[in-house]
Parts: sequence; structure tokens; C-alpha cells
Amino acid sequence: MLSRLISGSMRTLEREYSCTVRLLDDTEYTCTIQRDAKGHYLFDLICHHLNLLEKDYFGIRFVDPDKQRHWLEFTKSIAKQMKSQPPFTMCFRVKFYPPDPATLKEEITR
Repeated sequence: MLSRLISGSMRTLEREYSCTVRLLDDTEYTCTIQRDAKGHYLFDLICHHLNLLEKDYFGIRFVDPDKQRHWLEFTKSIAKQMKSQPPFTMCFRVKFYPPDPATLKEEITR
């Protein structure tokens, strides 16, 4: 029975990954994501943490082992996009700049 409990917890650990995202102010947001979680799930977690409503201008970027930068695709699994081993480290970054920042509604977005 003990072996069943241990193997069950090992399977749980393999299904969840630790993920650290560096935010724009250089603070870090750490969370646990499921193995099959899509990029949009992580993005929504971060936006909720920041209380960010105007999400269209932001994205999550990561660096692969070859030092190439990539934007996390929201429709694909996070684990499949990452070529490194967990724990995953990424950055929350500005992806698009609006032509006129005064048109932004939220102060936090500006």
C-alpha cells in the first residue's frame, strides 16, 4: 500500500510543474501549472494577479537553451513549448505598444 501511495504522489509531481514569471517591475510570480496547461491559462493567472484588464498589449516570453527568445503561444501547451526542464522561468513583457498611450483606460496599463 505504501508503494501505491508513493507512486501516486510521484505521478502527481510529474503532472505539475513549478513556473516562475518575472514581472515588469522585476518581482517574481511563482505558481504551479498542470502538465497540459495551455499558455492562456498562465497568462490569465498573471493578469488576475496584477489586476490587469487591458491584456492585449502583453505577452509571456521565454528563452530556450540556445538563447533564442520566444513568445509563449497561448493556444499551445506550455510544457511542449519549453525546451528546458522544469522549473520553468519566463518573463511577462510588453508585446505591443499602442500608437497613443492616452487612449488606454487603465492607469496600470499605461
